[in-house]
Amino acid sequence: MSTRSNIAIQLPEDKDGNKKIKVIYVHSDGYPYGVGKCLVDHYNKRDVAELLFNHGDASYLGDTLDECSFYGRDWKRDEEPARTYRDEWMFMLSMRGDFMIEYIYLFKDNRWHVSTGNTVKLKDGYDDIVGYWTKFEPVIMNKEYIKYKDKHEKHAEVKMISQIGELLKSKGFEDDNISIQGGSAKKSN
Repeated sequence: MSTRSNIAIQLPEDKDGNKKIKVIYVHSDGYPYGVGKCLVDHYNKRDVAELLFNHGDASYLGDTLDECSFYGRDWKRDEEPARTYRDEWMFMLSMRGDFMIEYIYLFKDNRWHVSTGNTVKLKDGYDDIVGYWTKFEPVIMNKEYIKYKDKHEKHAEVKMISQIGELLKSKGFEDDNISIQGGSAKKSN
């Protein structure tokens, strides 16, 4: 029900000539005019962008670190620390077959880039759908970002999902443990 994304940052070149990649998962609003716009508008400098990776995976991003919802910091879950890959190629190789992540954002060359997950339907084969990632392009050049950036509603998916809890409560789901984004509801017997 959410548009999932990964955000990554390319670290400075190490002694072996590798530019390692640090990555975290963001659960909601992953589209270019959601997470992409937030990254461009509020985390577009390396020193600020690096701070996003200190808390591990996130439910959603906010305009400041305090407004972000990190699973470890804010949900009291075991923290999923940022994952590190040898370089961009190894990170993208690790993403093969991951259809749950729709967008990948990468901070490199002092700006945010985006890669979009796509699929191709095959006419003949055991797998009839094959997934792939587009080449990275600057977020501000992405068609979706350009088309919708002025219509952006902050945390649209988070708001929608949190309303499900109220619906469940109104339908008698108070006694069962049902976890939802932003809270929980319970079902009565």
